[in-house]
Amino acid sequence: MTLTYQDLLRHQSLDKSYSYDEAQVILYGLGIGLGLEPTNERQLQFVLEDNLAVFPTFASVAAWDIAFVLELGIEWPKLIHLSQGMEIHQAFPLSAQLRADNRIVGAVDKPKQNATILAGETTIRDADSGAVLAQLHASYMARDFRVDGAPMGQRPTAKARPERQADATVSIATSPQAALIYRLLGGRAKIHSTPSVARQQGFAGPIMHGLSVWGHACRAVLQATGEHDGKRLKGFSASFAAPVYPGEELTTYLWLDGAAVQFETWVLAREKLVLAGGRAQLAGLE
Repeated sequence: MTLTYQDLLRHQSLDKSYSYDEAQVILYGLGIGLGLEPTNERQLQFVLEDNLAVFPTFASVAAWDIAFVLELGIEWPKLIHLSQGMEIHQAFPLSAQLRADNRIVGAVDKPKQNATILAGETTIRDADSGAVLAQLHASYMARDFRVDGAPMGQRPTAKARPERQADATVSIATSPQAALIYRLLGGRAKIHSTPSVARQQGFAGPIMHGLSVWGHACRAVLQATGEHDGKRLKGFSASFAAPVYPGEELTTYLWLDGAAVQFETWVLAREKLVLAGGRAQLAGLE
């Protein structure tokens, strides 16, 4: 059966239930490398039960549901995560029952690549109060997947960084076990864990999850602007530019303009830009 553009825009999963507890909050912190410096109390607040805090990009896994996209008939290995963004409306509690609405909100036909770029949106609410906690925005390229009537156009490109020298630079080492930890949060594709599968896909070995790299970059933003004060983050987004191997060092360049931050993240050892067009919005900055 041919999928039409209007069918695509009607594809949604409403009021789906999710839940999490402190163990998942801690696992997420470990998955983005917090705690690698075991005497750094700024990091330990996100991975120890005493005075535990929820790192803000936990929102990206609290109601994670890639199955919603795959239900369209897309094969998992042919779905490429292009970008991820979020807006935080309220801080996530240490444990919660959640409700989430997932929608496809747009698509772009790429006939030369025999592919379609999909835009998805997720709204996460507290199940008890109904309060919106966060909104997530993601884009994907689905290879060998076409939608009848989808508009043609260009893939959205990351905005160019400022021409001036970066105002701050933060380097963060990733753990050689980063992907093995992060996969326990739900992303269990073998490209992140099994060397033979990764090599079949053209990589030198298992690669980190894009959202783990994204979370590491958020650490860099908060370190440069507020010593890991996660409550100040109101928005965060970036485009995925290249894969990262576990154990590589990530260097993030930041351009600061009051509450607005632009950034990009590199693996300097390979001279690879890995996150492009990064944007963060912070509260409490003059």
